This record gives sequence, C-alpha cells and structure tokens, in this order.
Amino acid sequence: MKNIVIVGSGQLGSRHLQGVLKYNKEKLAVYVMDPSQDALEVSKERATEVDHIHELHFITNIQNYPKEAEVAIVATNSNVREMVTIDLLQRTRLKNLILEKVLFQEYEAYDRFTNEISKYEIKVFVNHPRRLTPAYLEIADQIKQIKGRNYFSIVGEFWDLGCNSLHMIDLFVFLSNSKLKSINTDGVDNTIIQSKRKGYVEFTGTITGIMENNDSFALSSFPGERGPLTLQIATTGNRWFIQEGGTKAFLHLGVENKYAVAQHDFFQEFQSNLTTQITNDLLENKECGLPSYEQAAHTHKIFIEALLKKYNAITNLNETKCPIT
Repeated sequence: MKNIVIVGSGQLGSRHLQGVLKYNKEKLAVYVMDPSQDALEVSKERATEVDHIHELHFITNIQNYPKEAEVAIVATNSNVREMVTIDLLQRTRLKNLILEKVLFQEYEAYDRFTNEISKYEIKVFVNHPRRLTPAYLEIADQIKQIKGRNYFSIVGEFWDLGCNSLHMIDLFVFLSNSKLKSINTDGVDNTIIQSKRKGYVEFTGTITGIMENNDSFALSSFPGERGPLTLQIATTGNRWFIQEGGTKAFLHLGVENKYAVAQHDFFQEFQSNLTTQITNDLLENKECGLPSYEQAAHTHKIFIEALLKKYNAITNLNETKCPIT
C-alpha cells in the first residue's frame, strides 16, 4: 500500500486531506500529522465528509511518520515550514513533495533548503494552483501565439497583498512564460496591518514588477472590506477581464473580432478537488502541473527580499524574516 503524508491539518491541510481521500484508483495509507490535537480534529471531521477507501492515521508525534511515502504535502504556517519539512525529509524517504506558500519568510532559507533537497532523489513542487485552472491554461496558449509585450494587473479590496501576491505573480510568470526580474514595493502603503493569523502582518497598496522578457504587472489591494479580485491581461490586440470569486465567466476583447466582447466560461476548483487531480497526476504520471521548487523559489526570493525591505522601512526594524504566511 502506498503512503501519503500531510503535515499540518488545519483549514488548508484538511482540504488537502479531502482531496487525497477522493482519489479512488487504489487504497492508500494516509498519515496526517499535527502537534495540535485541535487541528487534527478539524481534519478528522472533514474526512467524514468524504466517502473513501483509504486507511487513515492521525498522528501528533513525528516518530510515527512512515519510513517512505509516494507524496507528502506540507501545509504548515511559513514560520515553521523549513524546519518541519527538513525533519520530514530526514525521517521519511519521499518521491514527491508539495509545499504551500509562502515557502519561507527568510531569504537565506531558500538556498539552505535547495542544498537540503539536493541530498535526496525527490521532486518538489509548490502549490500555486492557478496554473491548473482551465481558463488560464487557455489564455496562456493564446498568449504564446502573440508577439509583443504583455501587461497584467489585479485590483481588489483588502485581499491580503502579503499573503496572496505570490499566487498572482506565479500566474503572471506562467502566462508570460518568463522568469520574474524585479519587484518594486514603493507603492505599498506605509501601514502595517495585523493579520487575522496571530503573529503575521498584512499590507495594502500596490506592488509592481517586471519579467525578464520585459512583461510587467501591478497588484493593488485597497483598504476596506474584503472583496473579489479583478484581473486584466493585456497583449497586443487582446484584452482579458476576469473577476475571481464573483463570476462564472471571463471577457475577451480581440482585434480579430473588432474588439467585440466575447464571454467564456471561468471556473476555479476548490483545493479539495485540485489535490485529487494533483495526487492522481503524481501517482499515475509522476508529474503534475504545479511549478517546481526551483521555479517558485526564484520568484519567492525576489518577493521576500523586496517586501522585507519595505516592512523594515515602515517599522524601523532590521528583521531578517518577513512575517507573512
């Protein structure tokens, strides 16, 4: 029987668990680890919402990790992710590892972790799931056929600029088919907002950036009540408009139809279903559509360095860790 390990069993980890449990091609032994019994109770409850064929193990002690596993998912908070993941790697022989964002709060942690995973024969992915959204896959294919620069923008009210920007920047990296070159945080408001998660902070304002191919983007989070995101993708002769969380369609205006508005289906799967797809792809095909650690870490390092500099400027501190998760 193949083993699956999920580390961190709170809100997000429990959704990953539901996704693994929906995989039905063979019976799996699923280990859910969290030192908090309360967090494990969340996963136990959500496991009962899924009819499944799998063997479940809820554990609070790292000594009870299996000796080997096909897939491990680390869904802890960012402040402990490096330590927790390295401990897992040293105890369990893994074939595939999926990490949540923000990968690490400290810039130097990325190179440390790169050195650590080089010791193992393992594939490491980062859970930026917009790369799996059919609409974005369709748009990416269309952009590849267009010559010229691309511009991406997002606006919304208090959508957690610190916590969620990396998801959007990874989407832009994917659509642009280019690496991130630089980020500018001068437009971020000079106010630190305490996150709903204790010990973490949030930001409002605007982050801008440039890709290595000179594509550019802007991310704006306005103060106020939380609201849906509006995404614009602009290329030579084409415009796409998407409101995430607010509609089941996106709009396309193109020169080929004289910029008449065309409506297309837009749907984003819940994480509990995306994890089923990812589990299936890794177990059946040994690959998945998520970015590799190497790809994601390049983006994360630039983002963390820029936002940490802004955080220290606002607070007059000299921290080495950016307290976002």
